[in-house]
Amino acid sequence: MTIVDRPETKIDGRWEITLRPDLSPAHDAVLELSRDGDSLSVKIESADGTGTGEGFVDGSRLSWTMTFGHLPAPWRFRAEIDGDVLEGRAEAEFGQFKMIASMEGVRAGSDARVAFREGSEALVETLTACGVEYVFGYSGGMTTSVQRSVVGQGVPNVNARTELSAAWMSYGYNRVKRRAASATLMWCVGSLHAAPVVLAAKLDSTPLVYMLMENAAVWDLRDALQDGTELYSAFKPLAKYVRRIVDGQDLPLAVRQAVLAASTGKFGPAVLDLTHEAMYQKTTIKTEPLTLPSPPAADEEAVRRTIELIKSASRPVLLAGAGVHMADATAELRRFVEATGIPVVSSGPGGRGVLPDDHPLYAGDMSGWGYFGTGTQLAEEADLWIAVGFSFSQTATASWSLAKPEKVVHVDIEQAQLGRIFQPTVGVVADAGKFLAQLSGRLEASGLRRSDGGDPARLAKIAQAKESYLQLLSSFVGADPIMPAAVGQALAQEVPPDTILVNDEGFMVPGMVFREDKYPSGFANPLGFHYDSLGSTLPVAIGAKLAAPDRLVVSVGGDGGFYYDSSDLSVLAERNLKVVCIVLNNGGLYGGRRGREHGVNALPLTHWTDLPEETDYTTIARSMGVPGERVEKADDIAPAIRRAIEADGPYFIEVMTSGSTLHLSLNGWPDPDPKTTRKFGHGDRSVEGSWPS
Repeated sequence: MTIVDRPETKIDGRWEITLRPDLSPAHDAVLELSRDGDSLSVKIESADGTGTGEGFVDGSRLSWTMTFGHLPAPWRFRAEIDGDVLEGRAEAEFGQFKMIASMEGVRAGSDARVAFREGSEALVETLTACGVEYVFGYSGGMTTSVQRSVVGQGVPNVNARTELSAAWMSYGYNRVKRRAASATLMWCVGSLHAAPVVLAAKLDSTPLVYMLMENAAVWDLRDALQDGTELYSAFKPLAKYVRRIVDGQDLPLAVRQAVLAASTGKFGPAVLDLTHEAMYQKTTIKTEPLTLPSPPAADEEAVRRTIELIKSASRPVLLAGAGVHMADATAELRRFVEATGIPVVSSGPGGRGVLPDDHPLYAGDMSGWGYFGTGTQLAEEADLWIAVGFSFSQTATASWSLAKPEKVVHVDIEQAQLGRIFQPTVGVVADAGKFLAQLSGRLEASGLRRSDGGDPARLAKIAQAKESYLQLLSSFVGADPIMPAAVGQALAQEVPPDTILVNDEGFMVPGMVFREDKYPSGFANPLGFHYDSLGSTLPVAIGAKLAAPDRLVVSVGGDGGFYYDSSDLSVLAERNLKVVCIVLNNGGLYGGRRGREHGVNALPLTHWTDLPEETDYTTIARSMGVPGERVEKADDIAPAIRRAIEADGPYFIEVMTSGSTLHLSLNGWPDPDPKTTRKFGHGDRSVEGSWPS
């Protein structure tokens, strides 16, 4: 037998290493190794300081002990060398605590590369490659295993004051960006606090990447502290995409798929349930930059049939929903309707602002929200609806009781939306902007273009209704006690062009008019409407401000909602974010009082609806570092808003109001169809009289 001597491992020299502690960001260091037989001398240089140590060599394996950095206890290192690559780990114990750090590196001056990275590094690397710009989170448990990589890779991040606020901030950021441009991170035990945001993102088509960290999967069967094994099943019905990750090798693909699912088709939430050990497992899976696919256009037959229906209609109306905003299609919508003279009726808060309010073809919104008064009437008088990005929700259709024409074209990016409630004449799977551009591209050949601006009778009806509405709004200006509609009008007058406004529960700011001179591209509400709840206003405004730092952002909410999100004032102060926070203080939950007025269960008006009158919200704001003032007279509203706009940082305004005109429900217009019975609100208990009956 021939014995072959193995070459001795080359150890001496400088090694460029990366240490990855389990509870802090990764950092780089340089090792100087010197071997003398089986003995080893080590010197380390890093941002934490320098240190020296002694150890042993066993073939390609090394071990040594040294003290450096901020810990008084010594670190024990173990490593193995393979050519010009070094891999290992370090441990330090002090009292009952142990710190662990993985370690990898290459010989200085060599071309060697470490072929792997830890799961948390791959996760954050992939988030960045997929276009995620911010991480919003709330610390706890082992979220540090991801935080270290977020910080180490320089990803901008915000620590919110609650899990709920962190998720709302990400929601607001992504809704402004129109993609999953941010992600959330939180520990399992608090993750269900943010469940309403996940559901709101699903119902309101908002991109959201929601990451929760839980215990290592090896503890699943052992009743671990803060056990999160049931969270996957809890979030599954709420999310568009959900995965539980137990193997670090899966992280690059899981993150990629989550961002893709959240940002394409009908936007929605993607949930990643991350197990702790996956953050330390090593992965060699490649991270590739993500380019989102182009949204779909309509097929030629659908476009042709739509044009034929428009040509044969005498009273067509274009119904515009939030899908027009989410597709950034307001310019294409304007181009098409101005060329054809077709009036636009929007869904309520979601579709409002697809055209400036004073555009002659904007007839207002549909159903009980009643802005300008003609939206519902024109929709019911129409012989054709071209519904684009319009979901036919309960609020837009008076519980599906409005008179519906026989011919309807329904356009949505998600196929399953078409025919859900009734059968449209033409169902079109397409992006709103692509579809409207296709229609505009065929105007010359179709003969639909008209130069007179539209039907004079319908234009006159729209203009008259707007004038009546504006007169109603003007009656609140300067009147005491202050009505909320006066605040909206002051904002409309004082704020600069393209100011972003966020209002409680996705409603529009009461009394706000989005005029052409300040909103030529319309206004997209950064907060949806189907499920958004009290407490969303200020954190969504914070997310919107971070997404659009050059625009003024104004948060307008009630005193009830402020009990949820008041802690986020400290985020404004901490980061000196220029957000104007306005709280309308009427001493109670006005929506609840309105319900009592309708005789619900014959409860007193004040039951569960009154709030403590002695609460001084302005003092609360100041105590958190946000300057502000209280307004008690209508004539003081505009000057306070001007001071807020001129302030160098955040500003708080508490307006003492009476009653509410949150939604001016102008429901008194004649019903063009005597057979139609109006239904209102989610208090309806029967589908009788609703579509498709």
